[in-house]
Amino acid sequence: MKKNGLKSIIIVVFCACLCVGYFYYLTQKTGGKEASMKEAEMIISKDLENSYPKTAREVVKFYNRILKCYYSQGYTEDQLAQIAQQARILMDEELREKNPLDSYLLAVKEDIASFAKDGKEMYNTSVESRNEMEFKEIKGRECAYADVDYYIKSKKGSQRTSQTFILRRDAENKWRILGFYQ
Repeated sequence: MKKNGLKSIIIVVFCACLCVGYFYYLTQKTGGKEASMKEAEMIISKDLENSYPKTAREVVKFYNRILKCYYSQGYTEDQLAQIAQQARILMDEELREKNPLDSYLLAVKEDIASFAKDGKEMYNTSVESRNEMEFKEIKGRECAYADVDYYIKSKKGSQRTSQTFILRRDAENKWRILGFYQ
């Protein structure tokens, strides 16, 4: 009787170990794919048509992710064009008209090259909280002003630069980037 009970315990423990091992294998398998997905791929895969950022602050935060990605240069030429397309979706129609895709992409490439030439690295960004943002109505349309700090390392040391984004609600009630200034 003791031998049967011992065998049953061993079989149950063995089966439990197999189940735990298989579960671990599955979680590592899927987790590895997600973890290895580069930032560029994550930005490109964001469906802005169905999952557009809900607030002006979220629009600026996503645009800053795009900027950090531009300067990290962890993408292919084709991916850069797709990332630029995502950035343009965040822009107001007026800004897109002033910056056709070809011109915008060329300006981005020049900016990236200059950034790399100077040995710069953007290591952090900080967007002010919604409570600190300024909201105004201009020509009958709601606008938001969001201050952003960029923290950059270079051969000369670290520096902080600031920029103010101007966003405007469009006809679909989505916040779009109208412009920015330093």
